[in-house]
Formats: sequence, structure tokens, C-alpha cells
Amino acid sequence: MADDDYTIQKEASRILHSVLLTDPRLQIPESVKAAAERTSFDASALRQPFLPAPVKCSESSAALWALLATFGNTIAAERYGLAEQKVVVSSDAASLFLFSFLLLTVGGRPITDPAVRRRYSVYDTTAQSTHWRRLVTNVYPTRDGRWFHLHGGLDSTPCLTMLGLPAHRDLEDEMDAIEGLSAAVRRFDADWLDAEANEFWRQAGGVCLTPDEYRASEHGRAVADEPLYLLEEFPDAGLPPVPWPKVSSTTTYRPLEGIKVVDLTRAIAGPTIARLAALFGATVVRVSNTNLPDLGIVLFESNLGKRDAHLDLKTESGKAALRALIEDADVVLDGYRPGALERLGFGPAYARELARRRGRGVVYARENCHGWRGPWAGRSGWQQVSDAVTGVAWQFGRMWGAGEPVMPFLPNSDFQTGVVGCVAVMNALDRRARTGGSYLVSASLNYLNSFLLSLGEQSPEVQRELRGRWPGMAKMRHYDDLHRQMRVLVSDLPKVVPQLLNPKYFMTAKADLGVPDEEMVFVGPAATYETTKLGYDCGSCLRGTHEAKWPDEEDEVVA
Repeated sequence: MADDDYTIQKEASRILHSVLLTDPRLQIPESVKAAAERTSFDASALRQPFLPAPVKCSESSAALWALLATFGNTIAAERYGLAEQKVVVSSDAASLFLFSFLLLTVGGRPITDPAVRRRYSVYDTTAQSTHWRRLVTNVYPTRDGRWFHLHGGLDSTPCLTMLGLPAHRDLEDEMDAIEGLSAAVRRFDADWLDAEANEFWRQAGGVCLTPDEYRASEHGRAVADEPLYLLEEFPDAGLPPVPWPKVSSTTTYRPLEGIKVVDLTRAIAGPTIARLAALFGATVVRVSNTNLPDLGIVLFESNLGKRDAHLDLKTESGKAALRALIEDADVVLDGYRPGALERLGFGPAYARELARRRGRGVVYARENCHGWRGPWAGRSGWQQVSDAVTGVAWQFGRMWGAGEPVMPFLPNSDFQTGVVGCVAVMNALDRRARTGGSYLVSASLNYLNSFLLSLGEQSPEVQRELRGRWPGMAKMRHYDDLHRQMRVLVSDLPKVVPQLLNPKYFMTAKADLGVPDEEMVFVGPAATYETTKLGYDCGSCLRGTHEAKWPDEEDEVVA
């Protein structure tokens, strides 16, 4: 039996108070530490671990949500005089948050419904949804007895070319694709694949390491002392404190109302930072390019609360429009491959220069896979690659008794990195309001995974109970990618933990996803305040719906 004294709420509280708030590297203000005494965890939520994972996903997510909510409470106290406001965090909702896009409904249909899928499939311009191309992103055995995680990103053609395989094959059975790809990967050693994919083909990928192997690697040693996020200040006598924006009238008292965020991100982690900023009141303009592929199934949720504008940043007009947005922005979010925006002229140094010229500091927040120093710092990466190289995949494989690395069933590191990034942005904005200057925030998937592993595993008794509760998940193997596992999760969730689907954890908004007067239902915030009301100013929209202007400048919506 599991330890009766252990609960998700107690462990989340321990992580918040004894780990996060006591870490000097996070530079958490004393006001936030004091406000944490008014943050609590909902005792009515499920008390024992229920997600099919050896790591503490629910506990970690709840603790990070609590830190985010506490920062928000501190800012709300400063802006609106809500000095005694309390906030309650639901570990149930914090758990749902980790796979919330799967629970989205649009017009009463689930996100996986064929009619809804047809709408977002237009963003799959490289046919990544076919079995052959999708399953490039997977773990396969190598010639030297190791395991390598290939990643096709948003275009699997370079990976397939590297392996000497055709770009397209019409296969009806996923296992046929898996067997063909596995046979090709097995012709090469893991280190050859690592160098070839990352250095020559510039594709993400990584050798599946155990946690000890990662910590002992050159890169692991380089980032061993890195915290959950890095916060660097660039003081400037010409950049005085920036007061919080004056809000003429508010009924929600959200902490980030009036803050302007330029969202230059794709996939999950970066867009989640921006979505959470919108939830806490910020005005967010996402810059997309309708000529490029995107993760449509995720985008329908991650665009909540945002305006989305098409810009081609390789044109002069596109660059001019982005510069105009940044000139009036409080926060710039960069989720592209390290160095990509610098090559286009919009790195952190230029953003700080624009801030210097206007006399008002800026927060530049960036997110990547591997961290910001060490030999892998410049590599592209995705959640699965981080889970592979840091040892998380081996932890899951051991829980299932597979004797091989198995990918997590959910993009945990993506979503939790999103929470971390928003915490760091709030921290930087608070500092800008108090002392001025500009700030650079840096987060990464590997930082999050290292933090998660440092919290320890669930006890052997808990893992045994979870295997019994989730027999379908316990059958997972190295070739079961996120899509194959999520089908089992969504199918079994109502049977295993029906309490998690309580309507109180969901919200409704009017969507702008191609059908007039359509509602979307989605997982709501994990934090509930006494007075502040978290929520989105608008539902999700399609790419390129708006002009590349701030709302107070925009005269019309692009058709």
C-alpha cells in the first residue's frame, strides 16, 4: 500500500515552500515569499498520485502553478490594493493542464473529431500526420545496442533523407512504418546519428540517456548548476522604473492587465508562456507565418486569449511590422531555435536597444530545449528530445518493466516549462516596475526535466498501484509515440479517474476558428482567487486573423 501520509497536496506544498521559494537562484522577492502564506492547495482534489508516471507530474505542476499564482497575487496587491487576497490551487486542474489540448471541444466536438481535424489539418503543409512521416519522431534501437530519439519536427524529410529512406510511403498500418524506420535506424551507431542529425542535417534528436548518464555528460556537467530559469538584469540609468499600466476600469483585477506581449513562438512550451500571460490579463499578439507548417491540434488551444497576425520576417515589410510591435511591447517571447531571431535582426540585444531608445525597459524571454550553455545550447529540440536525453524516458521504461526507454504519455516538460516561463516573466516585470532596466529571461525543457527528476520518483508501492490502474499504459514500448499513448490515455481516463473530468475544471469561450458563433470548452486555470478572476479576453483564433498591430491601433480585422 502507498504511504497514507503522502498526498499530492502535501508534496506540492513542500516543493513550493521548501524547494522553489528557498532557491536563491530564482531571485524570488520577499513580497512573494510572504504572499505564499496566502496560497493553499485544494483539499477536495484527488489526494493520491493517479497519473501513469514514475515522476511527480501532478505535484510539480501544482507547485509551479502555486508559485505563478503567488506572483500574480503579489502584483494584484500592488496594483489593486488586494493585500489580503487568498488563492487556492487545484492539483486536479494542474494535472489536466498537462494534456489539456486533448480535452478541448470546439462546437461541441472533441479536438479529434474528423470535422474539427479537417480544419486544423491545413497547417500540416508537410504531411506530418501520415504514419510514415509522423513516426519518424520516435525512439528506435541503434546498431551499438543503444537507443536514439529521432525527431522530424515539422518536416520529416531531412531525417528520412539522412536514413536513405523515401520522403513518403502510403502505409495503412502504423507497425509497418515502425518496422521500416526501425530497420533503417539500426544500421547506425547512436553517436553517429546524434552528430549527423544535429550538426549536419540540423534536425533535432538525441541519444536516450539515463539520468546518471546525462548528469555525467559534457552537456549535463555544463548545466548542472542551472536553476529552473535564468533572470538577467541590464540596468540603465536611462531606463527608470516602469509603473504598471493604468487600467481605467476592471472587473477581473488580473495582474497583467495592460501588459503587451509579442509572441514569437511555435509548438507548446513557448505558446504556453504567452497563453498563461493572456490568462493573467496580458494583451498578446502572436506573430505567425501562414506559409509555414504548425501544430494545428495544439494551436486551437494555445491561441486562447491571443490575437494572431501573419508576418513574413524574411521581407522588409514583415520586419518593419514586427519592429513596430516590439517598440511598444513590454515582453518579447522567443521560442525559435537559438539564434534564429538574431539572424533576422530581432534578438535580445536589438530588443534592448529599442527599449533604450524609447526610455522604457523590456523583458525578453526565450525558451529552448537544452539550456543556454554547454555544447548542446545551440541545438534545436522538442519535448521528446529533452525527455530522451535527460533520462525521463528511461524512468518511464523502468516503471513499465520494458527494459528500454519509453516516452512519457504527455508533453509534461512542455507545459510545465510554460508555467516556469510565465513565472520568470512576472518576476522580471515586477523588477522592472520597482527598479527599472531591461531583463533577459531564459528557460528550457532540460532545466524543467532536471528539476522534475531532482524531486524523486513515486514510491515503488505507488508505481505498482499505478501499473494496476492503467493496464493499457503498462503495455507501452519504445515505439509507442505520444500519439499512440494519448489514444490510450483519453480512452481510459474516464474509467480510471472520472473525478478529473468534473465540469468545474472547464471554461467556455466564443471561438474564432472558422465557424461563426461557435463555442469552445477548455481546461480552466488551476488557481482561483478570492477577488481576481482569471480568464481570457477572447477564445482561440486561426492564424493570420488579425493585423500586426496592438488592439488600440487596429482599425479592422483581416478577413
